[in-house]
Formats: sequence, C-alpha cells, structure tokens
Amino acid sequence: MFICIYIFSGSSRGSSITITWPMRMKIALDIARGLEYLHERCRPAIIHRDLKSSNILLDCNFNAKISDFGLAVVNGPKKKNLKLSGTVGYVAPEYLLDGQLTEKSDVYAFGVVLLELLLGKKPVEKIGPGECESIITWAMPYLTDRTKLPNVIDPAIKDTMDLKHLYQVAAVAVLCVQPEPSYRPLITDVLHSLIPLVTMELGGTLKTIRRSASMDHS
Repeated sequence: MFICIYIFSGSSRGSSITITWPMRMKIALDIARGLEYLHERCRPAIIHRDLKSSNILLDCNFNAKISDFGLAVVNGPKKKNLKLSGTVGYVAPEYLLDGQLTEKSDVYAFGVVLLELLLGKKPVEKIGPGECESIITWAMPYLTDRTKLPNVIDPAIKDTMDLKHLYQVAAVAVLCVQPEPSYRPLITDVLHSLIPLVTMELGGTLKTIRRSASMDHS
C-alpha cells in the first residue's frame, strides 16, 4: 500500500496542508510515545539527541514517527565526552554549555517541537542584522499569561482549538523547556498529560461529545 510521507514543520510551512488542533495533539502524543519507548522501554535507554520537527515523519493519516537516529546514543558511561551535536534551537542548555546529556535533553527538544505545534513559528527567528531570537525566549511571556496566549497561537488552529486544552498543553511545554533539567518532567509524565487531551479516535482517551438531534434542531 502506498503511504504518503510528509515532513512536519511547524504549521506545515511551505505546504497547502492545514493541520488542525486535534491532529497536532495527535502528532504531539505520537512523538511523546516514541520518546517514551526510547527512554523507558529500551534497555539501556536511548537518547535521540537530535529531535526536531524536520525529523518527524507523517504518513497520510498523520501518524507521526521519529526518524534520523544518526546522533542517537545509549545512555551510560560511554556517552561522556561526546562531540557536541544537534540542531540550533533544539539543543538543551546544559548540553550546549557543559556537555551534560540525559533523557531530559530530549524532553527539552520535545518542548520546542510542542511550541512549534502551538505557535506555528520556527525554533529560531531572525529579528535583525546578525540577531536571532529563540521561540522559547519570544513565547515565554505569552505562555504564562492566559489572557495573551490565545492571541499568539498559530492562526491556522484558532477555529479548531480547545481553549482549556491550549492552557494545559502550554503548561506542559513550559515545563519541558525549563533551563534546569531537574525541573523538566520525564517523558512518561508528559505522555500521561497529553493522553487525556487527544480523542479516542486519534489514540487518546478524550471522549468526543456528540450533539443530539434535539440539540441540533433547537
């Protein structure tokens, strides 16, 4: 069977495809499940080390798969003294500054991808000659202010988003991109936070509320 493969990139930049809020939540859940497998089910655990939106493959049903394990390492003593690798905008600060690499480094990168899903922005944007700003620096004041957050999300999902769920996902993203790795959640905790926000039809536990005929004709 032929499978259409797309490279996910924020709000499908450069593509005519519009990815709705429910589908973006499904994508986030699929990525979290993939990381949970690497971190918790593989023995020893595997650190991807280069998680980013362009390494997420989508099939024609928007099932997301993590790809490109060229920089992946097994968590253990041998991971010390590794050459600094990764992609600007996704690399956790403790790895960038001190070479400290753990599963929490992947959680940080996941948080950046989650922000891309919410905001439709690149992880790093040029704001002037020789000057760039990360999506985290730009977004943090909005992510922590419920009155401002709805105004900065990707316009493509405004008509399909659930406001309550938006606040919950934003809170997860904020935790994932904390500068201090010990403050970031385990990917298992992230997974458990996202499952209730995705409909059962898309792999979560959220029940779809169907309007009755009497409501439709009221």
